[in-house]
Amino acid sequence: MKQFDLNNDPKIDSGFRVPENYFEQFEAKIMSQLPEREVKVISLFKTRKFWFSSVAAVFVIGLFITMYLNNTKTEDISTEDYLAYETSITTEDIIEHLSDDDITMIEKSLELYDQETENYAKDYLY
Repeated sequence: MKQFDLNNDPKIDSGFRVPENYFEQFEAKIMSQLPEREVKVISLFKTRKFWFSSVAAVFVIGLFITMYLNNTKTEDISTEDYLAYETSITTEDIIEHLSDDDITMIEKSLELYDQETENYAKDYLY
């Protein structure tokens, strides 16, 4: 095969020619042929609404979970046990919320004033 030297051998003309200043004007010519598009503007308020609604949803879910867990805990405990073990509730607080009907029902359920008790009280206390 024959040695080929790019620097010394005659160049072969390809037959294609580039017009003068073609590459300098190429970008401007292409950009003028493209249709103008409007720039899409993303509002910050829409993204804020998304974040606010997300935070609100998490808050509401947390609130409902807390309420649900508190309700399941207190349903398993009777009222008497709850009042016995709750240290922040005083006897005065309970008395303030009781009506006369409630007191009458409690007396009947405890049978404080049955006939035997009255007889005992009459015999030994009076």
